[in-house]
Amino acid sequence: MQKIELYKNRALFANAMLDKYFAGAPNTVISDIGAGFGHMKTKIESLHATWQPFDYIKKIDQTVIWNLNEEAPNNAKNAGMVVFLEVLEHLDNPLLSLQNISKHLDKNGVIILTTPNPQSSKNIVSLFLRGSLYAFQEKHLAENHVFTPWKHIVEHYLKMCGFAILEYAIVDTAYIYQKPTSFKDWVKQKIERYIEYRNPLAKGMSYGIVARKTK
Repeated sequence: MQKIELYKNRALFANAMLDKYFAGAPNTVISDIGAGFGHMKTKIESLHATWQPFDYIKKIDQTVIWNLNEEAPNNAKNAGMVVFLEVLEHLDNPLLSLQNISKHLDKNGVIILTTPNPQSSKNIVSLFLRGSLYAFQEKHLAENHVFTPWKHIVEHYLKMCGFAILEYAIVDTAYIYQKPTSFKDWVKQKIERYIEYRNPLAKGMSYGIVARKTK
């Protein structure tokens, strides 16, 4: 198996992928979809790129509202890259949303996405103990966690939308270095590490995918 890179959090992953792929982007507009409070702005503008923030809810003045069930707003510029961090799991229609994002990207444009990892060791343990995945319990409906983004399904959807997968990464690994505070936590941690030993894709609370639009 090809070596899979690990990133402590989604910002480090996104920053590294922007550095890696921006030079080959078809234009200098980077759409930050799910921009929140604009945490990616500084990094994107440091590349001398145009930061174009979108969100479903306006949290900062610069943000343009975009319901991903529809095509991009008429005043939006086509993007050379899209940053799409921890949004996919909130979408009622993920395939339609990815189709609309694909239309918004110029050919050879790149999407950088992260999303919770359903096969993480914490999710597997939670499924065994609770009957539900760690981040997809009924209480998470309040956050509209409605799509369980299994890697093979997300990659399938991306390919259906004209993307070629460039790389996969393990993201949000800070929990690996946390010390247990009780015997119960120690046992649980040992089980999680064993699951990760048997299946390297069980590492990371989230995963990252980079894909290029080829059609």
